[in-house]
Amino acid sequence: MDLTKKISMVTGAGQGIGEGIAKILAEHGSKVILVDLNGESAQKVADEINQKFPDNAFSFEADLTDESAINALMSYVDKKFQRLDCICNNAAASKGIGPVETYSLEDVQATLDLTFTSLWKCLAAEIKYLKKQSSPASIVNISSNAALKGYAFNSMYAASKAAVNNLTQSVAKEVARHHIRMNAVSPGTINTPGVKKYFEQEPGAKDVLERSSLLRRIGEPEEIGEMVAFLLSDRSSYITGQIISVDGGSSVN
Repeated sequence: MDLTKKISMVTGAGQGIGEGIAKILAEHGSKVILVDLNGESAQKVADEINQKFPDNAFSFEADLTDESAINALMSYVDKKFQRLDCICNNAAASKGIGPVETYSLEDVQATLDLTFTSLWKCLAAEIKYLKKQSSPASIVNISSNAALKGYAFNSMYAASKAAVNNLTQSVAKEVARHHIRMNAVSPGTINTPGVKKYFEQEPGAKDVLERSSLLRRIGEPEEIGEMVAFLLSDRSSYITGQIISVDGGSSVN
């Protein structure tokens, strides 16, 4: 699974799943652009990568709800590398939690903006760039098992990720003739800072979620990274339009 000489970009790469993905792509030989709203976090991860793989990681601070920031990002990529081979759209967040009837319109709109609309904006700019460069490329969008099974008391996030799945499949049909592949990875419960904090607040939740997995454990960000690396690599050249769960079997349990 060689990504040597590939140029990759990962959004939401300052921590958690995005951090794990960026580190795995670098381990497989790719140069990686780490994009995050928190520029300091992205730079910290880039520094950690560069300690192991010198000059392989570059950080870029951007608010991906802002089209001008996305355009600035793509201009940076073009100026620095003149091409882009691999993209992972991972950035997402939700606002509000609780029964559906208690959500405010503002929370619904914010969750859609952060989880779906910003990804669509990124995708539009990315595909425009990839079509112009006219060389094969691969895109992976990060979804969630919440999109497959629903997520009680976080329904807007689940619905947003379901939209990401459909967008992935729909756009895969549009861009295949341009030699662009597009898939989505759907993580189960992953050991991110947010999940760790949740376990501290709800100690019993860890055992419940571990038992929900056929493998009886929580996943690690790097395990998502390995699947993303495979889908971005030439080894997956006949895979497109797929939603692939990486969840220890929880989606079938």
